[in-house]
Amino acid sequence: MPRDIAHDKQVAMQVRREFNRAGLDISRLEVVCVAGNISLYGWIGRAKGDVSSDSVEARVQRVIDRIKRMLGVRDVVNYARIREG
Repeated sequence: MPRDIAHDKQVAMQVRREFNRAGLDISRLEVVCVAGNISLYGWIGRAKGDVSSDSVEARVQRVIDRIKRMLGVRDVVNYARIREG
């Protein structure tokens, strides 16, 4: 059965949207989705002007939990580094 590349791109865009909603800077993050398996590479940091008291690590974990509940997602693997500053 052939892979649905359009669906993979759509899921990757939804993942980026979830990170943006959480107030995280993902300008140096690469999101790769292959057949429902999502891999995160690069750097994740606090968005400019963000005054939240939550740590970046806690927010990333919440976003990953939300992504795992999305339709068509099998697994999320986080290889990204966290920048707290």
